[in-house]
Amino acid sequence: MMELKKITLLDKEMKDCIALTVPKEREDYVASNAIILADTFEHNRRNLRVRESCAIYAGGKMVGLIVYTYFTNSPVYKEPCYRILPFTVDRDSVGLGYEKSAVTILLDEIRMRPFGEAAAVFATYHPDDEDMAELFESLGFVKTDLDWSPIGDDECKDIIVRFAI
Repeated sequence: MMELKKITLLDKEMKDCIALTVPKEREDYVASNAIILADTFEHNRRNLRVRESCAIYAGGKMVGLIVYTYFTNSPVYKEPCYRILPFTVDRDSVGLGYEKSAVTILLDEIRMRPFGEAAAVFATYHPDDEDMAELFESLGFVKTDLDWSPIGDDECKDIIVRFAI
């Protein structure tokens, strides 16, 4: 059984989450869980936006981390939305379908609008990350022509895909 559980700064599972390793073939595309968690906690501490970190569990074992954000007025997305940040499962759990299951579970949660109304879920991934491109396409996400220039990040080339909810 797959499930997502919110991770907070004081969770006893924090060490387990940080110990998960990014698969070699994805090291250029996604940060370590330690960096992802630190970034999430800093965003929330500074009240920059709502950002939620969820551990991915399969059969009671933690196998990954997925993070999503809620936006009400983003210059990039231009509509109230949720965004799934780049993520992965542990090196030892790749290829078992956990990524797809995690996104599916997260989409079901987002459909209940936990932080507010939204018309879409966006996801981002590195342009060379074929696995994530295939994953999001298989779930019905569609490539957009959105880019990062409205926030001054002209160097970011991450692909932005959209899923209507």
